[in-house]
Amino acid sequence: MSVKNDLLILGSQNSKEADQELTRDQIYPVQILDRNGVIKPVKFFQDWGEVGVSSIAWHPNIENYLFVSINTEIRKVNVNTGHYTVLNIPKIADLHDINFLEDTLWISNTEFDEAIEYDVRSDKVVQRISLSEYRTDAEVEQSEEIKDQFHCNQIFRDYNGDLCVLIHNITGWQYFRIVLEMLIRRQGDGGIINLDKKKVLQLKLQSPHSVRKINNEYWVQDSSDQTTKIYDRNWELTGSIRTGGFGRGVDFSEEEEIAYIGISATRKRYLRVIPAGGKHDNRVMLVDIKTRKELDVISIPNIEQVDNVYVLNKKMKALFENLNTLVA
Repeated sequence: MSVKNDLLILGSQNSKEADQELTRDQIYPVQILDRNGVIKPVKFFQDWGEVGVSSIAWHPNIENYLFVSINTEIRKVNVNTGHYTVLNIPKIADLHDINFLEDTLWISNTEFDEAIEYDVRSDKVVQRISLSEYRTDAEVEQSEEIKDQFHCNQIFRDYNGDLCVLIHNITGWQYFRIVLEMLIRRQGDGGIINLDKKKVLQLKLQSPHSVRKINNEYWVQDSSDQTTKIYDRNWELTGSIRTGGFGRGVDFSEEEEIAYIGISATRKRYLRVIPAGGKHDNRVMLVDIKTRKELDVISIPNIEQVDNVYVLNKKMKALFENLNTLVA
């Protein structure tokens, strides 16, 4: 077994009924994959979210609390009691990654094209940054429909310390067609907005997710291209790893020199158009950081799509395991 770290795997049910193969009560949104290859659901979260859990954040200096994103709200969970409160943030939906930058929580308010900074100690919103100023004029092709959306799904700091967002559509418009009852998006418009420098970086990515800073490089899931794109500190492309699926959720171990990439199963609607043998399970792909070669692939049960992957140290693994003792 090539897994050298304990992992937390977040997942969900597919949002569209036509893609669903599992019922909601068969979904376990939070699971631990230990270094022995054993997968154990964290049953505490089993009924959280309409379809599951998209992101969990914790801070080393804020003990006994987790912050859990479930699409339209963020819950602050006391891990000793299991009780939670909902953060008072109005008008949020389709939440993607939440993560701490320094001491504040940053939230990808995907539905409303915002980056939100939240002070968890004072329980107040610090700022809401709208992306609307970056929207350009729409250029609709024949038979296309359009939606005004950047699809911001992660806020991060680059190697220069600048605040950036990862987005699907740098123009602020999502173009699509309906073909065989499927929504087919125009791809290749994904990139980065540097909010500090107010600069847009076109990377021509296809529905990108999960940018990570690894060994002086940026690793980005070019999800619809089924690849991981690797860039240097200046955002020059230096390499690509074929994942064979829709990548979302990545973490890594510098000590073990392994990246763990979450990849979702092929959705039912797309089985009509993908090549024979193109169906895959939900899985985590292990990649050698130095050689960029695949080491192993581990199938993940009890979910229909992978939303996030985290490396757990011993303390955090014990914390999540302890949550199961709070289940009635």
